[in-house]
Amino acid sequence: MDATEPVSESRAGRRAAREERRRHPVAPAVAHERHLTLVLATAAFAVLLALGTVADHVLGAAAVAWGGIVLAWGWPELLGAASRFGSSVVIGLSGVLAAAVVALTPDEPYLRHVPVVMVAAVFGMFFHQLIRKDGRERLTQSVAVTAAGLALATTAAAFVPLGRTSDGPQVVMVVGLALALSAFADLGAPFVKARRWMLPVAVAIGFFVGGIAGLVISDVGVLAGVVLGAAAAGLAHVLRRALGALDPIRGMRGQITAGVASVLVTAVPVYVIARALVG
Repeated sequence: MDATEPVSESRAGRRAAREERRRHPVAPAVAHERHLTLVLATAAFAVLLALGTVADHVLGAAAVAWGGIVLAWGWPELLGAASRFGSSVVIGLSGVLAAAVVALTPDEPYLRHVPVVMVAAVFGMFFHQLIRKDGRERLTQSVAVTAAGLALATTAAAFVPLGRTSDGPQVVMVVGLALALSAFADLGAPFVKARRWMLPVAVAIGFFVGGIAGLVISDVGVLAGVVLGAAAAGLAHVLRRALGALDPIRGMRGQITAGVASVLVTAVPVYVIARALVG
């Protein structure tokens, strides 16, 4: 009986510690630092994507492909993948191919070949693991990191069809403005009282910027503008905050990657909302 008591106490202690962390989560110190490069990278890429899409759908596709390359450059390091070069190659190729395939598809549905790219990317991901010569350490983590990067890089191609519809470029412009301006809500991270309000502020900025832009750009409209702006701003902020808790975010590469990723992650919701509210 005495031999089992320390084990029971240890288990009880671990349960109590888990419950305490659940009730009072403590973010690492890096999450409370000001990451100005992250904010500027988000704003710059959002504006670049919007201007490219408005100018021509090919330029919009090029901006999405460039985002995939930037993601490949920094994503494996940011999330600590064991085999970074191979993961970068697979993510970069999938992002470029997905954007190119959508841009070259002659008619609707423009996204019909993206699943083929995604399947090929998954095969490439596992083939990369098979040919690793480092003993495949941290295999599960490496696969998870690469799969997340593939998901972001390939689904970002949902921005490309918007450049090929009558009102799509205006939608991307509204979203780009909302993403660019709402990113500045992240600057409240160093202030304890401001942290809990960062997400609501980001959503509110996206809401108002989207509404004003939708009012000015009548093809989009106020209703679609506020929904697009608020949804994109909130989703992008959540991803930046999650990635902002990782130690590599202190470096310029990590911040640029996280900023670009926060824009790319909004592609599918923006596409769906635009099809439903704008047409």
